Amino acid sequence: MPPIRLPVRRAALLVAALLSATAARAQDADPAAESPPAAGSGAAPKARPKPKPAPKPVAKPVPTPAAATPVAAWPTGATTVSESYGDWTVSCVRPEAKATCIVVQSQGDSKTGRRQFGFELSVPKDGRSEGVILMPFGMAIEPGVTFKLDEQALGKGAPYSTCTSDGCLVPISFPALATDGMRNAKSLTVTAQKSGNSEPATIVVPLAGFPQAFDRAVALGG
Repeated sequence: MPPIRLPVRRAALLVAALLSATAARAQDADPAAESPPAAGSGAAPKARPKPKPAPKPVAKPVPTPAAATPVAAWPTGATTVSESYGDWTVSCVRPEAKATCIVVQSQGDSKTGRRQFGFELSVPKDGRSEGVILMPFGMAIEPGVTFKLDEQALGKGAPYSTCTSDGCLVPISFPALATDGMRNAKSLTVTAQKSGNSEPATIVVPLAGFPQAFDRAVALGG
């Protein structure tokens, strides 16, 4: 037979009642308390001591169950979703039943509106988030790029793969450790080397809004 589990408060009350009954029985069995006075003695019978009241049980607080995480609702009839969170944008497409979502940040020339830098990261799969970085022209291809979260180096860097009419592409594959670090850091710095000299070129990627954007992308793409 499986053991019977009682609520915490009720179980405490039963234990207190059992302790009280046990103390009463122990006093009933005490020879000094039960023996009558000797015949002919003028001594009055001793008053039986009153049992001490059992301590009141302290009710333990019942933990409140955590609220369920709300499920992201895909907009009815929509095939694409674009939402902004701080410096980041969630971009999703859903041509069929399964949605594909990425988080994006773009930087460019405010005068011409031309994009000069882009950072795209997909939702995690098998513990890694794949993505691509668009770097501006004028960089040395051979050294590739390196990364820093605030002042901490991130990984060993990544090489260029190809160049397009918009710039040169660097494929990236970030483990969960890296994306978790991006949640708590203030900025991600991408460092490259300029072509023709050893002067570094740094691009600062603000991370304000990244945790919210990444979680939203995971929710919509799940």
